[in-house]
Amino acid sequence: MRRIAILLRARLASGRGGAGAPAAALLAQAVIASFFCALVSDALGPFAYGLFALTLTASLVTIPLIGELGWILRRDPAEDWVGALPVHERERRVARTLHLLVMLWVLALGSLLPAAIFAPEATHLGPRLMLPLLGLGLATMLAAVLLLVQTVLGERAEPLLVAFQTLVVIAVVVGIVVGVRSVPELARMPTLGTEHARFLWFFPPSWFAAPLASAEGQPPRWWLPTGVGIVSLAALVSLPPLAARRSVRAGWLPLLLRPARALATRLWLRADERGPFDLVYDAMPREREVVLRTVPMIGIPLAFLVVASTGEGVASEERGDVLALLLFTAGIYLPILLSHVEASSTPRAAWVHRTAPVPEGAVVAGATKALAVRFLLPLYAVLAFVAWMQSGSLEIVLRLALPGALLSLFVLRRLYALCVGGPPLSTAPDSIRFDLDWFGALGGYALVLTIAAVAANRYLTLPLAALLVLGLVGCDILSERALRRRLG
Repeated sequence: MRRIAILLRARLASGRGGAGAPAAALLAQAVIASFFCALVSDALGPFAYGLFALTLTASLVTIPLIGELGWILRRDPAEDWVGALPVHERERRVARTLHLLVMLWVLALGSLLPAAIFAPEATHLGPRLMLPLLGLGLATMLAAVLLLVQTVLGERAEPLLVAFQTLVVIAVVVGIVVGVRSVPELARMPTLGTEHARFLWFFPPSWFAAPLASAEGQPPRWWLPTGVGIVSLAALVSLPPLAARRSVRAGWLPLLLRPARALATRLWLRADERGPFDLVYDAMPREREVVLRTVPMIGIPLAFLVVASTGEGVASEERGDVLALLLFTAGIYLPILLSHVEASSTPRAAWVHRTAPVPEGAVVAGATKALAVRFLLPLYAVLAFVAWMQSGSLEIVLRLALPGALLSLFVLRRLYALCVGGPPLSTAPDSIRFDLDWFGALGGYALVLTIAAVAANRYLTLPLAALLVLGLVGCDILSERALRRRLG
């Protein structure tokens, strides 16, 4: 135990330099949980409220576990250092599991503590105090399931792992929106174990909410969360982290984008931008952590499209507004991508930037154009196809998709200096952070883009869309020249 404690203290101390639980995620979870729990607490009983709060916690914990905190599941950043110490393999596993649980539980408490505070008045002090502990058990089970999936798919079928994580993100966002809509049905929901609630046995948050049913005359069933928690802890201890792999396969997408890359190289790039362009275009998509953290986040806008498309009685104009929002506000999610431009599993190779005779302006311009061709272009191709399938009209795609893509390119240039603090591929993934200072700027962009999306859907005709495209191309050229003058 003494050696395990020493290893745990060393891991926690190393995390303070950049791998700790992000304040931005904790603050966002606390605000979201406080709002929704205060909204529904008067309408739900103890069991239904516990089911709602635990489901919300599971949703809020899952997205960071897939994204910026996924490294605590995928690999052991201290593996080389710990492997050189005179400790047993069992002690290494226990210390790593405890480190993972500390990070995970701190993240989960960001939503669990507000949930306990806003619990219904009918909830006694004991169940109110037990709610955070039950939520920690649920978070442990989620981590065990994600680790198991990543262990099975990570080495054998990494594209399937990315697809699975994207579907999880879509399910989480859709679940939050639909869950808030279904509060009246949730208030009438029977407790676990009754004849009309057999489906709850297949819904993991209900297992951990089962003890809260004691306030409604049902047996507490403590054995259910206790047993699942013990199995989850055993899985976290026994399952090893993924083997260290420096890159992912290129896949088929570069083949499809080869004509676009050739066209951009010939007509869009300057001579001194070619090196940074090729570096970001070729190397960044092969960084494993970048792919696993950023690609699944495309599920967030797609989830809102799923919610809109499944709504009943939605007018065609409102559905067009949703499609316009999908095409115009994709730039809001660019900070997730931009914050990982610096990420690399080989940060020591950053000496290439220090010795290359390339001005900073050329590096930023080349990296921005690489992101536009490699990430924005396929993203908007998918979004435009989805919008076409949803609307059944090619006209709405021509009016909104191309202006939306150019507007996202403009936002990409504006956000680059805010979200990227160093040269491309120069920082270890564990040191990448999402800064709280970004929220003010992102909130402004979100508001402006939302207004522009609705106005474009209502008033933008095809001739006006053509003029808007020309204007956005001109703005892009002027912003690039201003950037080159400012940075050199």
